Amino acid sequence: MGVERPQWLDDEAEIRALLGAALDRFDRQRGVDRQRRIHLAALEHLPSLARSDAAADQVWALVQELERRGVLAIRRPVRSPYDVDWQAAKIAFSPESEATLREWLSRDWSAPAKSIWRHAIERHAESFHDAGAALLSQRIVIENRSAPEIVAALAGAAKLTRPMTLRQLSATVFWGNSKILDERAELVAALLPHLEIRERTLVMAVHLPRDCRGVLFIENQDTYTTAAAGMPAEARELALVFAAGFRGSAARVRSRPGCLVHYAGPGWLDFGARFDAWWYEGGAAPGPCWFWGDLDFAGMQILKALRSRFDGLDAWRPGYEPMLAQLQCCGGYGVRIDDARGQVDPVLTGCPYADGELLPAIRRYGQMDQELTAR
Repeated sequence: MGVERPQWLDDEAEIRALLGAALDRFDRQRGVDRQRRIHLAALEHLPSLARSDAAADQVWALVQELERRGVLAIRRPVRSPYDVDWQAAKIAFSPESEATLREWLSRDWSAPAKSIWRHAIERHAESFHDAGAALLSQRIVIENRSAPEIVAALAGAAKLTRPMTLRQLSATVFWGNSKILDERAELVAALLPHLEIRERTLVMAVHLPRDCRGVLFIENQDTYTTAAAGMPAEARELALVFAAGFRGSAARVRSRPGCLVHYAGPGWLDFGARFDAWWYEGGAAPGPCWFWGDLDFAGMQILKALRSRFDGLDAWRPGYEPMLAQLQCCGGYGVRIDDARGQVDPVLTGCPYADGELLPAIRRYGQMDQELTAR
C-alpha cells in the first residue's frame, strides 16, 4: 500500500499490539483462504478503552488516524447516543493492508502464531489457575523472545509469593522488562490469582510558599523548578504541583494508599497539614486551582483530565498569555495534527479560557512548549 509509518507508533505499545494481533490472524490464513477482512473487537484488543477517560480518547483517536490512512476500517454497530464511539466496535483489516503492517512492525510471516502460542501454553498449563485459558486470546510479544520462552517465563511466576506491582512482576519474570504487563491486570488475576498485585504509588512533588493563595499544577519539570525558584513572579504565592503527563488525573491520586505527596518549600511546615487535608480528605482548598503546561493538544488533554479530579481547575492566564502572544506572532511547530506525534485535539476541555482562546490558537498557529517562556 505504500502508507507512511506514523512517527508516534513506536510510543504506542497498545496500538502496535492491535496491529500485531491482525498479523497473527493473517499468519493463520494464507493464500486463497485469506480473501476476506479480519475483524477484531476494539475493547478486547485495546484494554485502555475500558477506562473511558482522556487516555482512552487518545487511543481511539489514534485508531481513527489509522483509518484515515487506509490501514484499517472501524465498524460501528447501532448504539445509544450516550455510548462511547468504540462501544462494541470492530476494527477491520483488509488483505491489502497486510504488507503495510508487516513493514511497520518489521515482521515476516512465520508458522501460524496461534498454534505455536497454544502449544506453549499447553506445556505449562499446570502453572496457571485457569490452565492458561485467558492467555490463549492475549498473546504476549517480546522482541527476540519466542512464544515458548515467554510462556515459560510467565509460568515461573506461579512460584512467587510476595506482593508486588505489575511493573515489578513484569521485570521479575520478563528479563528485566517492567512494561510488558501494563494494562494486563485482569489477565494476571485470571492466571495467577494467588499473587497480591499492588497499584503503583504515585509520587507528586509539591512546593509550598510562605503565603499560599492557590494551587498551580505545572506540566514540565524545568518550568516547575523555575517557578519554585520564584519565576514567574505571579506564581510565588501559589502551591506548585509537578503534574507530569496524566499522573495528576489518575483515580488514586487523591487517596493516601495511591499517592505519596513530597513537600518542599518554605511553607511546608505551616501549610503542609492544610494541603494534606484538602488533597486527601476533601477539606477546604488553599485557593483557586490552575494548570499551566505546553500550549499543545496534549497539554489541553491534561487540563481536561485534571478537571475531573480537581473541581474548578482552569488554565492559568499569567502563564499562557505570553505563550499565546508568542504563538500568534511567530507561529509554532506541528501545525497539522498528524505532525504532533499522536497528539489529539480534545475539542473541549470545559475551561472557557482554554476552549475559547487557547485551542483555537493551537489549531490555527501550531504548538508551543512552555519552557520557551518559563525562563
